[in-house]
Amino acid sequence: HDGQWGTVCDDGWDLRDANVVCRQLGCGTARSAPSNAAFGPGSGPIWLDDVSCFGHESSITDCRHPGFGVHNCAHFEDASVICEFQRPPPQPSQLICGRDKLQVGLDLDSLTSSGLSPFSGNMAARNCSWVRVSDGVVWFEVEAAAGACGNTLRTNGTHAIYSNSLFIYPMNNTSFDLPVSLPFSCAYPLDTDTSLNVAIRPFLALDGGISSSGAKASASMFLFRNSNYTEPYSWGLVTLPVGSPLYVGVSVEERDPSFAVVLEDCYATHSSNPDGSTQYPLIQNKCPTDRQQVSVVESGSSLRARFTALFFLLQNEYREVYLHCSLSLCDQRSSSCVPPCTRRSYRSVSNSEPLSALTIGPIIWDKSPE
Repeated sequence: HDGQWGTVCDDGWDLRDANVVCRQLGCGTARSAPSNAAFGPGSGPIWLDDVSCFGHESSITDCRHPGFGVHNCAHFEDASVICEFQRPPPQPSQLICGRDKLQVGLDLDSLTSSGLSPFSGNMAARNCSWVRVSDGVVWFEVEAAAGACGNTLRTNGTHAIYSNSLFIYPMNNTSFDLPVSLPFSCAYPLDTDTSLNVAIRPFLALDGGISSSGAKASASMFLFRNSNYTEPYSWGLVTLPVGSPLYVGVSVEERDPSFAVVLEDCYATHSSNPDGSTQYPLIQNKCPTDRQQVSVVESGSSLRARFTALFFLLQNEYREVYLHCSLSLCDQRSSSCVPPCTRRSYRSVSNSEPLSALTIGPIIWDKSPE
């Protein structure tokens, strides 16, 4: 006041008076209103005494008081305030949603300028903290799996969404103080597809085989030599005897074991386009169309599925034949995924999420004699 710094006496000093001071200083709201020179006695004139604020005033001098310099105090009665400063949340510099890990990067300068300790953070699980520092960024990472470091997982019909939160603490934190929360999420598509682009040329009495992986790394279809599904055929043109069994295996590369792959529909056509010609069903609605011709060995219990089908001519014609399968991913945590036709008791698969169709073929029939 009047060009000179001074103090305020603590007579009648309360939280409403302290709130006005904190707001006037731009420091949020008041946590307490200490008295008796809590931070040491001041110096200079005691400008105000018996201050009485309503709490909405923009300045301490707008509150009721006897007048400047009117008091009956000494500096050991100086009033004090403790304000609760609301820190702006730090902004992540990077969020990387990898197939194996979720990685969050926070800028070191941004954290320290916000009054936060860069290396104090943890995720929902207290033991999951920073892992490295690179180019002024402190990195936190967690496996892309439900439950890892407190990860939550939800599905919305098209994506699997993993969520967590970083909790960053104030610098020089010697007393209880709430951390700043920084939530983050990564969404991964549930749909995937693959094709087995290898021809199968059948003919009477000759052995042959086929093996391949689909165009996408996330799903594969194989043709095996034996019923143990341990010896896949190699790539290239393969011929098979009419009437021989086809041992077909499908696998989906998904890190989270919460999911299982379900065989929805499998059928044969004379076209590489799954919708381009007449379909000859092998599996419909998750079940074999003819149990004497088709057997589902595994479906809905893991990230692989297997079935066996007898290899006969379609419409008595030696033409190219393609096999197609549509799959779905099922969340085993919320429902049972094994189709009812593969076991005696019924189990619902209503939580399955559809995948794009897989294709094997062409199979080229050869009528030439041995």
